Amino acid sequence: MYKLRDPKKGVILLIVLATILIITILAGVVLGVITNQSRLTQHKIARIKAYYAARGIMNYANYMIKAGAWIPSTTQNRYACLGNCSALGVSSPTYAIPTDADIPYNILVRIHPLNQADIASLNGQVTQLDIKVDYTYTP
Repeated sequence: MYKLRDPKKGVILLIVLATILIITILAGVVLGVITNQSRLTQHKIARIKAYYAARGIMNYANYMIKAGAWIPSTTQNRYACLGNCSALGVSSPTYAIPTDADIPYNILVRIHPLNQADIASLNGQVTQLDIKVDYTYTP
């Protein structure tokens, strides 16, 4: 006649398997949270880099205008571009910004028109610059 084994061994096996399953699920959840935080951090770093790149180009544009190399128009917007200008909506910018390998972003500067009296009274300074930065982050 066949003799049954100790039923406690089967219960212990189920407890061990359930524990392994719970640990695996928790590890997956923790891994998902860490992955999302990493993506969020990388996106934020890209935004900060783009912000400071735009600030640098803004300072460059202000310098070029004050130095007289870039002259604001009295009737229309003028543009300066770093990178792919057509991606930012301008096919032929008025001024070129020298390329820099440290700035991987497309940056567009729009110089608003000033009337002749404003240009003379401001001594070449511009009252408004628009800076547009394309900082697309791809994980």
